[in-house]
Amino acid sequence: MKVVMNLSATAVILLTMASCCSAEENLSLHEPQAITDTQGVQALVLGNNEFALDLYEKVCGMQESDNIFFSPYSISSALGMTWAGARGHTAVEMAEVLHFTLPVEATGRAFHSLTEALSSCDLSGAESGAPFTLAISNGLWVQDGFNLLDEYVTEVTRYYSAAVRNLDFINDSEGSRETINDWVAESTLNRILDLIPPGVLKDDTRVVLTNAVYFKASWRKPFDEHFTRDAPFFLADGSTIDVPMMNQTDFFNYVATEGCKAVEFDYAEGNASMLILLPDVDIEEFQQEFNADMLETIRRRLSFCNVSLSMPKFEFTRSMQLSQVLRTLGMESAFEVTADFSGFTGSPDLFISEVLHKAFVKVDEVGTEAAAATAVVMGLTAIPAQPVRMNIDSPFMFFILDRESGSIVFMGRVMDPSA
Repeated sequence: MKVVMNLSATAVILLTMASCCSAEENLSLHEPQAITDTQGVQALVLGNNEFALDLYEKVCGMQESDNIFFSPYSISSALGMTWAGARGHTAVEMAEVLHFTLPVEATGRAFHSLTEALSSCDLSGAESGAPFTLAISNGLWVQDGFNLLDEYVTEVTRYYSAAVRNLDFINDSEGSRETINDWVAESTLNRILDLIPPGVLKDDTRVVLTNAVYFKASWRKPFDEHFTRDAPFFLADGSTIDVPMMNQTDFFNYVATEGCKAVEFDYAEGNASMLILLPDVDIEEFQQEFNADMLETIRRRLSFCNVSLSMPKFEFTRSMQLSQVLRTLGMESAFEVTADFSGFTGSPDLFISEVLHKAFVKVDEVGTEAAAATAVVMGLTAIPAQPVRMNIDSPFMFFILDRESGSIVFMGRVMDPSA
């Protein structure tokens, strides 16, 4: 009984390098400061969401007419573990692009607190039909015999709960790739396969950092399958296609503001929700003006309203090589042989060769378990004669958010529900 299944995985691959550069320490990023857990999480969420929208803008520019889906939280987590080993100009550049404003240890503590707050149930719950599962996993894969500093390993195991394993990239890069991909598949119930394609890992690979996020939840207010029917969806080029559209009339958080209509769907348990933005104008024009402040304004203005809703079912998988995107955002030195990741080993002998990301999303009607829970919630005594009409029949943006912290866990856009 699946309503939404969203999964993603990210890998950061680091290679050895020959360099005689000295490590220029950026003290401000490594000095301890008195920061409470609440302040740390708030600063991290704000920065992660800014990075999410920066990344979305760049990806949209590279894929003008395609569906997009990714987990900014997964990407920020994997790069956060990498940044913990960066020093000097490399650390400063990464912090600016990722919008990390706290020292390294405080950032790690904030990731730990936020991940604990977001996580609910484990993969066994999803397999047994639990109504809400959000499982986050991190991995640190190191060449056998390649020594990392104890301080770095302590950092990523304490704050990112990273599982540390040795592999033999030098003599068995293909076997190492299969091992990592198997871990990703297991961490996402086989929804993300072959995250690292053949040929990416080489005999000079020394470290791979991975993050996997698995999310499965039932709507609090389910759609009845009997009301799903084919209807036209208007593509960006003006043409139309017929797609299965789910329909229901009920009370949702809704607002028409900031050049769009917005509706929020709660999940049956947990603090997560899906927010859909249907632009009043062409989605490309809307995206050019969209930013984090607009997102927060829209969320603040949502109000409980009776909505006659129609929205498409959709399912797709997307892979992204993020190295060039991150470079265009300003993270350049991390990919050069002059990079300073001396926090890993004590010497600036590593640089990033690839950042890979893959995500899967499926949205459909609710199953029986969710329907039973939602029936109690929908026991309304009065329904207005003319509900607000929201027909999501043209390209739209969507977010999966933690309502309490405001953290964007997943985001994307649907240009063609049938793709």
